[in-house]
This record gives sequence, C-alpha cells and structure tokens, in this order.
Amino acid sequence: MSVEATLIGQLRDEIHRRLAPHRHTALLAAIIAAFMVRPLIGDSGAGPIMFSSAMLVLLLLALYNIDVDELVGDRETLIAQRRRRSIIAWTLGIPAIVERFVVVFSPSHSIYLAGSILWMLLFAFITWNELRAVLRQKEITREVISMSISTYLLLGLTCGLFYILLHDLQPNAFSFGSGAPLSEQQTIPVMIYFSLTTLSTIGFGDITPVTLQARYAAVAEGITGQFYLAILVARLVGMQMTQSPTQHAEQKAFEAGTEPK
Repeated sequence: MSVEATLIGQLRDEIHRRLAPHRHTALLAAIIAAFMVRPLIGDSGAGPIMFSSAMLVLLLLALYNIDVDELVGDRETLIAQRRRRSIIAWTLGIPAIVERFVVVFSPSHSIYLAGSILWMLLFAFITWNELRAVLRQKEITREVISMSISTYLLLGLTCGLFYILLHDLQPNAFSFGSGAPLSEQQTIPVMIYFSLTTLSTIGFGDITPVTLQARYAAVAEGITGQFYLAILVARLVGMQMTQSPTQHAEQKAFEAGTEPK
C-alpha cells in the first residue's frame, strides 16, 4: 500500500471518528444552512451556486448517516439491510450530484426535470430512513433530538421537491400572489418555502394550490406534519419516563466526556 493511500485511509478514519458521534447534529446544521443560503444571498450571482453546494453537503451527510446507521439486533440481517439501503441511496445520489454540476454550467429544462425527479426520490428515501431511525431510539440524547428535528425538516424539503416537480409538470398548479410566473431558479426556494409553511400549518395565503393534485398534496403534507409532531412528542415523553436515574447519569457523563460515578 502506498504512502498516499495510507494517509488517505488515516484521514478517512479520523474524520469518521470525529464526525460519527455528532453526525445527526451535523446533518441538522447542513439542512438549516441549505434553507438559509437563498434568502441571504438571493437568486442572482453566486446564489444558485452556493445553494447547489449547500445541497451537495447536505446530501453527502445524509448518505453518510445511512452508511453508519447503528446495528441493534440480528447483526447479519441488519448489515444486509444497511448494504441494501446504501446501494439504493448511492444509485440515486450519484446521478443527483452529477445533475447539480451539469445544471449550473449547462442549464437545460430536460436536465432540470430529471434532476427534480431524482432529488425528490432521493430525499424521500433519506427521510424515510431518518424516520425509521427516530422510531428505533430507546433513549433521549442530543443526537436523537437533532435527528427528530432533521426528519421534520427533511419531510418539508421532500414535499418541496415534489411541489417543484408538480409545478414543472403543471405550470398552473399554484397561484402566486405576485401573479408573475416563476423562473426555474426562483421555483426551488419558493416551493420549499411553501412546503415549510404548509408542513407547519402556518399558511400565509400568498401561494395557493389550484389543481386537485396540488390541493390534496398540500392537505396531506399538513396532516402529516401535525401527526409527526404529536407522535414525536408522545414518543419522547415515553422514552423520558422509562429512563432510569442511572441511565440519566450515564448519559450526562457520556455527553460531558467523563466516566459515570
């Protein structure tokens, strides 16, 4: 083995050692950063490029989380399941990453449409895996809380990607308060904004679903968001009540980086 390969392996192991215990918090930070890029920078200049970069970082962290999912139970079965998840995720993820580079430097409607489908399927798969991971947890930690918030925001992002695809296939699916049609660059942040307001049932009314498909999709997202919060709160309260004082002490000691007394 060459010196370069050895150094790369050591660097990879060091990154894994430092990132793995905090990977869900890192994913949550990447999601928030991706949501904030376009409002802060705008739709012109470096805005689209920065947004694409933030989405790529978010995607890589999400794929990493799938790869290093905890194995609790029948190890052989879980390893096979993790391998299958990784294959599906990277099969969708690699074309999605390529599409981000292509659409920035060589914009095309067909590439944009294919990318919308890929990203929607990919993040639907990621969100489903994060939701399953949340429901498998037995103790409340900082990482579990970060995972729970990430799942909620990923649900909004996935629905936003669906609205982007729907708007592309049905240009009259939504009525915008300004009345002016949206460009392809404007569609992404606006539809994600609409998805988050729908998921949280804020509903400012500036964007209105018009077609039957858009209306039912928005209603389904609003109901899903409310059920998720209700189930999540009940789940976290139940986990908190079942944790013994010894478990609390061990958890605090682990988070502080010391041995429990």
